[in-house]
Amino acid sequence: MIKKLISALLVAFTVTVGASAAQTIFPVSRTDMDGVTRSGYMDENGQTVLPFAYARAGEFASCGLAAVEDEKWQTAVIDRTGEIVVPYADSPISVDFSDDMVAYRYAGCSVYYTVEGRKVGAYPGAEGFFSDGLLLCKNTETGLYFYVNEEGDPAFSGEFKEAGAFAEGRALVRTTDGVYIAIDTKGQTLYTLESSVTPAYMTIFGEDTVVLSNGTNQALYSLARGAYLTEFLYNAISEFEDGVAMVRQINRWGLMDTSGKLLIEPSYYYLSYMGEGLYAARGEDGSCAAVDASGNIAYRTTTYVGGFNELRYGLSWHGLSDGSLIFFRKNGGYFANLKNAENPTLLSENVVRVRQDGTTKYVNLSADKTLFAQPVSFDLGGGITANTVHYEKFIGYQADGSEHGWDVHFPEISGLPDAGAQKSINAAIRDFFLKGPSVTAEYEALEGGYGVSVEGSVLVVWANCVSGKGTGSSVWNNNLAFDLYTGHQYQIGDLLKNGYIEQVKALLPEDHAIYLYSFPRMSAEGITYYYNEYESETRRAYTESFLIPFAELKDVLDPESACYQALHTPYSRTASLTGFSDVPNSHWAVEYIRAVEERGLMHGAHGAFRPGDRITGAEVSATVARSQKLVKPAALMQGIRADAWYAEEVSAAHAAGLLDGLKAFQPDAPMTRADAMQVFANLLLSRGKTLPDEKTVETTLSAFADGAQVPAERRAAAALCIREGMIQGSGGKLNAQGYFTRAEFAKLLSMI
Repeated sequence: MIKKLISALLVAFTVTVGASAAQTIFPVSRTDMDGVTRSGYMDENGQTVLPFAYARAGEFASCGLAAVEDEKWQTAVIDRTGEIVVPYADSPISVDFSDDMVAYRYAGCSVYYTVEGRKVGAYPGAEGFFSDGLLLCKNTETGLYFYVNEEGDPAFSGEFKEAGAFAEGRALVRTTDGVYIAIDTKGQTLYTLESSVTPAYMTIFGEDTVVLSNGTNQALYSLARGAYLTEFLYNAISEFEDGVAMVRQINRWGLMDTSGKLLIEPSYYYLSYMGEGLYAARGEDGSCAAVDASGNIAYRTTTYVGGFNELRYGLSWHGLSDGSLIFFRKNGGYFANLKNAENPTLLSENVVRVRQDGTTKYVNLSADKTLFAQPVSFDLGGGITANTVHYEKFIGYQADGSEHGWDVHFPEISGLPDAGAQKSINAAIRDFFLKGPSVTAEYEALEGGYGVSVEGSVLVVWANCVSGKGTGSSVWNNNLAFDLYTGHQYQIGDLLKNGYIEQVKALLPEDHAIYLYSFPRMSAEGITYYYNEYESETRRAYTESFLIPFAELKDVLDPESACYQALHTPYSRTASLTGFSDVPNSHWAVEYIRAVEERGLMHGAHGAFRPGDRITGAEVSATVARSQKLVKPAALMQGIRADAWYAEEVSAAHAAGLLDGLKAFQPDAPMTRADAMQVFANLLLSRGKTLPDEKTVETTLSAFADGAQVPAERRAAAALCIREGMIQGSGGKLNAQGYFTRAEFAKLLSMI
């Protein structure tokens, strides 16, 4: 069964040797509405160079290669044309690159290839890359280090408690007796360190320099001369980068070369190596600058928020308090800025990946152009849209200083004609994602997104997240299913009959116990079960999916169930209780509209009822004529066109006396509420009712704040309609000069 990975579970493709060469193409990831993240490569013009055909795509290293992963949980190495250099193999924990080799890192073993794709060999316990033809390895049983050649044979006898990689034919090691020595590639001792000091790093810098510690401070020592290059004057000396190290005295930082010469006196409050020969330096005035080893300032600012932590492709960045990001060049000062952006990753000399305006974007800084933006909404068809909502929750910090918390995306549905159903669905989705996979998991890291699909007239939404970090983390892909018309939430039990578990058990692979198959997800095809494996020291968390078609479930399937019928009934916006696209099931007049439509009293056009439109004289006359089943008159009402849709019905109402008292009847114009009350009063009179006397009229109308505004010729008719319960008014007013909407008139019709 194919193993499908979700975006947050993909292999960590690392680049051991920095990608300093200019990148003309870079990886781009896109998460589609199915919740699957696919990656490809673009150029700086936004053209897709290599298709979105990978589950994961890494950046190209300086050797011109990149690691990619497929949906079968396998990893390969490709060149810039997409040609496979190293064939797909079981995904390692990471893939590392040097200038001439590729290393697949597995737990306890590394497999090495040349950049041409030739397999060099597999080496248990290997660390780093070959140097001087030798590779440093660690015996997992004893914990001791040793060196091997490309054939995998020990380079010489002997194992060590600590050891560093060879450089220039020498390596620094610690013998099993606890003595620190420098050896050559044959294992012969070149230099022995005095027992009172300890190397800060198992590395020989420059020609023969090591960093020593006396337990409190650090100093430089020359192996060849057997002499100290500095005294123990420094609280800290960093590893050397291109022959330069950062040094600290009390709370001030400076720079030093491998001879012990201070290039910059300790004067900065903060110093860190950014890459490519530049350092982030903070001065006494609170400013931050990018300086080189000679103290030359490449860029400086007095206002910044974060950044200055890395230089890639000749660029770095820092933030401002207004949410802007400033990008600056290694050798050219200010380069560009982006508003309302965060979390930048430099991908080339011109392109950066950022989170901006709530979505991930790939921006060409030189052209000030967005090359690609992760979709924040998906068209589900039928006028329905899934809009992405971003949710973050900070829990704390991990041991490595990184933030620990939630970073989750979930959908908010829009476009459903029934506002009530839409509100109910969105509330359930939000509650589902904000609660997470379990009560205990609320305190674990949670990262990822969602998938969504419309199956017939059922909306299916699922999580696509990872709960936890590192060993023990797991996939969370639980799901929800909703009826798009009513908002009702379906369960698997709504599809299958009692006792279905035994049938499902017989259909699933026997590789795992039935209780380990979780989160069954319904679709129009069948039910998919998932087996989610936890991450371990040797394997990342992953998911196996198993679709059971409905045909194989026929013995336990309830094909007459509302859920099954919904899965196989295409969704239509017009499929509401009334059949009108503009009358959602939550509309206040839905029952009245359905009633008058079923009785044939009122109709819509083109699937719409127009409930908020003012009702016209023709519509009032026609509906009342239909309600009374008036017969076709011998002659049409004077002034009515014979080809008008309402000609016969208006004429019938006129002949029956229902339009009496309307001196200026206009069939195509909205009818005032006062005139409509006259029509209803005429109907009541035809049934034997009588008009109230003048005193009753005054008493009846005075109960309304605007009763005095009823026209004199309509006052008796209005009082009669009120007395018979047909008119109640609204907010203590009759609004006689206003108009009835079609929805309000539908309610009136239900009373006659």
